[in-house]
Amino acid sequence: MTRQRSAEGAGAQVQLEPGGMYRISYALGSSRERRVTRSVVVFGGATERRQWNGQVVECLDFSRPQGRPLSILSTQLVDARPAVRNDSGQVVLVDGPGQRKRRLSRRRVGRVA
Repeated sequence: MTRQRSAEGAGAQVQLEPGGMYRISYALGSSRERRVTRSVVVFGGATERRQWNGQVVECLDFSRPQGRPLSILSTQLVDARPAVRNDSGQVVLVDGPGQRKRRLSRRRVGRVA
């Protein structure tokens, strides 16, 4: 049983917009063997699905650039960053205000004798 839901509130950190491109990080595997996978995807929407035990869970539906579908539980989503394609067709992450990290450079000061 699948029921379409609003995209508002999908994902813990970011509000996902249907049709928007994102670079998502999501967890796979058991708690002992957990690994994080990253994919560039287009968000399709949030749905509710019934698990084998009857519990209803929220799922996030995406499509990958080759058109393959990807559906994950909302609890599997670790991070989602907006992305766009530039003029060359490359995927570029979009930095929001205040999200840019400053790069610290370390300079070695050498003594001149």
